[in-house]
Amino acid sequence: MLERRFELSALREYTVEAGRPDTITEEKLRVLRRHGVDRVSVNPQTMSDAVLDAIGRRHTAADIVAALEKVRAVGGLAVNMDLIAGLPADTVEGFADTLDKVLTLAPENVTVHTLSLKKGSRITLEGAEIPDAQAVGEMLSIAERRLRGAAYSPYYLYRQKFMSGGFENVGWTKEGYVNLYNVCIMEELCSILAMGGGGSTKLIAPRGGRNIRLMAPKYPLEYVQNIEKTCEDKQKILDFYA
Repeated sequence: MLERRFELSALREYTVEAGRPDTITEEKLRVLRRHGVDRVSVNPQTMSDAVLDAIGRRHTAADIVAALEKVRAVGGLAVNMDLIAGLPADTVEGFADTLDKVLTLAPENVTVHTLSLKKGSRITLEGAEIPDAQAVGEMLSIAERRLRGAAYSPYYLYRQKFMSGGFENVGWTKEGYVNLYNVCIMEELCSILAMGGGGSTKLIAPRGGRNIRLMAPKYPLEYVQNIEKTCEDKQKILDFYA
């Protein structure tokens, strides 16, 4: 459908969030490659089963390894892996162990996030005990040392509200694998056309000036009941660039 509706011949990169490891199949990956996708995100957050259980994730560290094996078997896909420093039940030693396991898997990109305590999240609502600012700082220092030692370089940084210790998120890359989308979205250089429930379209004027955002309803019933308005909003994309 994308190929029929959009001109994709000039793409410089084509990334797909591969999803939870238990949803990644070799068949899906082969479909992605067949249509030109060259990057996927496979995000463990942590390689500790105890920490995964504490944050309510249903997959295991072994599932992450199995997902990466499928990606490598298909071939042609650069991999990004996200880690989070400061998760409940994690420790400095545990985070270091996660980092070692991820480096063994040799992803092309690693993004090291600092836990952001968003309102309404399970961690916030349940009042889970989390590592303090000093421990998070140590985790991030270990990440920097080991990633640099493994020939990764930092290429983008951003902060969010309510981050543990007032730290930041940093993207690390092997040479030749800078993710342009990560840079564009943080610097607000590129428009984002979002489709489906909860999609957030953000239009950036090509020569500066006004930007606008269009939000689609999140929940299925609400999305279906308001589909006509959502479609009308899409017309604003054409109007914006006209």
